[in-house]
Amino acid sequence: MQIYHYHPVTGFILGSGQADPDPLDNPGGDPSLPFLIPANATAVAPPETVEGQARAFRDGSWMYVEIEPPAEEPEALPPSSGDVDAERNRRISAGFTFEGVLYQSDGEARENIMGAHKAASDAMMLFGAQPGNLAWRQLLDPAAPEVFEWIASDNSRIAMDAPTVLRFGYAALAHKAGHIFAASDLKSISPIPNDFATNSDYWP
Repeated sequence: MQIYHYHPVTGFILGSGQADPDPLDNPGGDPSLPFLIPANATAVAPPETVEGQARAFRDGSWMYVEIEPPAEEPEALPPSSGDVDAERNRRISAGFTFEGVLYQSDGEARENIMGAHKAASDAMMLFGAQPGNLAWRQLLDPAAPEVFEWIASDNSRIAMDAPTVLRFGYAALAHKAGHIFAASDLKSISPIPNDFATNSDYWP
């Protein structure tokens, strides 16, 4: 016996198949005797297909249901100033290169760099720390290590004298300032370019 499967909620036709004869009441498969019709199926034949209409089995019979057109996707909004700020902050914290070495530049790292920058400036102004003197930190703190080092992004340790630390601090400052000004330039464009986050031409 031909049967037709339908969706348990919407009633929309899903396909067709063959019902099995009832093994107790119709072991021989007599068309006039009972067949096993599973749930969400019917032996009632559906009507012909009609363009723009779906066939649904509801309340014991087939009916036509108008097919709703797919909803149009809303037009994507242009990037906002907040989007630019988020990308600016991401790039600032992504690290910067100083004398060929990549260093961390998240908020804590920048704070530490500025602290070292101030110490190097004090050592040079107050105690005359000279280029090549890697123990300059001991001029400020006798208990400091003999060699001042900074840990790079790859976990290597880079020895720096006071003038180098001074330049290091200015490089970190320039890294942050460059991205702040680049973001300001982007936010002045109307509308903000969709590729602002991926086009490196917009960033230092």
